[in-house]
Amino acid sequence: MNLIKLGALAMAGLLAFATAAHGQETRLFVDDQGHEVTIPVSPQRIVSLRGEQFTAPLYELGANLVGSSGLVNEAVNGGRPYVRGAYDALDFRFEESGVTWVGSPNDHDYEAISAVEPDLIIIPDFASDDYDRLSLIAPTVVLQVWGQDMLDMYAKVADLADREDTFARLSARYAERLDRARQTLAETVGDTSTISVAVASAFEDRISVYRDYGTLGQVLRDLGLSMPAIIAGMEEANANLSLELLPQIDADFMIDTYWTARNQSPTQKLEAWDAALPGWREILHAGRHNQVFMVNREEMRAVSFQALRSVLDIIVSQIGTRDFVPLTPSS
Repeated sequence: MNLIKLGALAMAGLLAFATAAHGQETRLFVDDQGHEVTIPVSPQRIVSLRGEQFTAPLYELGANLVGSSGLVNEAVNGGRPYVRGAYDALDFRFEESGVTWVGSPNDHDYEAISAVEPDLIIIPDFASDDYDRLSLIAPTVVLQVWGQDMLDMYAKVADLADREDTFARLSARYAERLDRARQTLAETVGDTSTISVAVASAFEDRISVYRDYGTLGQVLRDLGLSMPAIIAGMEEANANLSLELLPQIDADFMIDTYWTARNQSPTQKLEAWDAALPGWREILHAGRHNQVFMVNREEMRAVSFQALRSVLDIIVSQIGTRDFVPLTPSS
């Protein structure tokens, strides 16, 4: 984009924001990168530039969302743009919502963003290189995606959108369901901290393991389930391990995810394990005892209470409603 076009875009954005923000009450918000941003107390025209982490909760909260980034995949939504996570967990569709597609998460359409006249733009920390340009259009806030508690991030989104009451109501309902789930597991399996779960995927040259992974990680923590030491001790939310370290992820249960946007099925993910690690079913306790199960990656990545409820039901049904073989030092 040349300087003349960028300058015109910036001026258009500033004029649009001045019009949209006229008469709005404002407040100061400190984002996750320390920017002190003056934002509307009650934003009326929000643009989200991260689908599963921002658009999903904004949509679930009923926020004033006018634009969102999204992906295009011929296998999803008839090839029309869609929002990862929100499409699966919340049935969000651009064509039915009145929300404008403003480019992909990694390739923002600045003209489309400016055209919807936002009064607030929310971007992920890994897109912060675009902060200055986006700030020319409207007040822009950066939120950290990975490495912070999912519900803490959701609460920040609710705060930004002036939807704290809705967040509190949805959070209370989730807490009720979580309490019932804990009671179910206490009656069927006892102390959940004695049950270990490894979240992992096998690839040709590595094993990807996850200490924190969307709603799946949130639910496992909320239920008090443990994980193998090598995963629990990771500094990052996820890491790649060499194939030789397979025995160190041994656990009572193992969970992998299948990617419906790539037409993956649970069977194909198990075949990937067989191809990368032909003996894994005998090496790992969960493999020997049929204690491996899958969840839909697209749905569980959505930061939403609906996704939390779905994943919670899956975990309870898989662990709390069957006889399973516990992992012991001698097994």
